[in-house]
Formats: sequence, structure tokens, C-alpha cells
Amino acid sequence: MSESISDSFTKRVDLRVAKITEVNRHPDADKLYIETILLGDEERIIVSGLVPYYSAEDLTGKNIILVANLKPAKLRGVESNGMLLAAEADGVVEVITVPRARPGDRIVLEDFKGPEAELPQIISIDEFFEIPIQVKNHHLFVDNKKLLSKAGPVSTVIVKDGMVR
Repeated sequence: MSESISDSFTKRVDLRVAKITEVNRHPDADKLYIETILLGDEERIIVSGLVPYYSAEDLTGKNIILVANLKPAKLRGVESNGMLLAAEADGVVEVITVPRARPGDRIVLEDFKGPEAELPQIISIDEFFEIPIQVKNHHLFVDNKKLLSKAGPVSTVIVKDGMVR
């Protein structure tokens, strides 16, 4: 029997709440930001292509969802240690925020019963994208199971139905 999409997500993907503490334009790329994020007690640098959609001020201070176990990647010479989640539909891009959650909190599926200590191994960007995350009626789903933070279901404000990238 093959593994369900939700089981694969739980075993392979580590989503965490992170707070964006600083945002700067990438010196060598028109569409990229370099963000400093706080993931619990750990500080990381990520790179995202959000310049066409958000100002640096709009992102600073936001609690976002980070793919925390993504293999580091160099983007135009800057190492990115994770990727933030954004919903997309019809050319609209919305960064997924979780204002009431705390940096470091894990984002899990609604029926998650596993121990917090068992964290997934490092995965590639391709492995992450093999597991579709959908937005349905403003809520995020993997395999018809809602994504939850400790503060409740993860939802969007703008994108009603779409995909998470």
C-alpha cells in the first residue's frame, strides 16, 4: 500500500512559525528580498521573490510559515536557509501569516498525534513541491486535512482558493 499524501507530509515536511525581523533588497536581483527571521531561538537568513508583491515594511514584523527543513540553496550568491509559504491564485500572491502563533511553533495537520521531537530530515525543494498544499475557502489543506498552528487553523486573507508555493 502506498503512503498517503498526508502521511508523506507529516514524515517529510517541517513547517515552523518564524518572525521576519529584517528585510533588505538583494543587491544582485531585482525581485528578491533577503530576510532575517527568528525561528524560536535560532536566527536564519532566507531569500524570497516577493519584491513585486510586498514592500519591505509590509513584511517586517510578520509571523510567517517557514519550510524549516529545506536544504540550503544559494540564490544569486546568498544562502537561503528555508522558504516562506505564500498562496497564489490568478496572479495574486499572499504571504501566509500566523499573527497569533509564536516563532518556533510547529505547523501540523489537524489529526497530528506524533511526538514533536521526531523532526523530518532535510529535504530538497523538489521533494517539498511533491506534496501539494491547497487553499480552499481561505484555509490551507494537505490531502483534505487542515494545517494548524497552536493558535488554530492556518488561513489566508486575500486568496480564497489556490495553491501554496
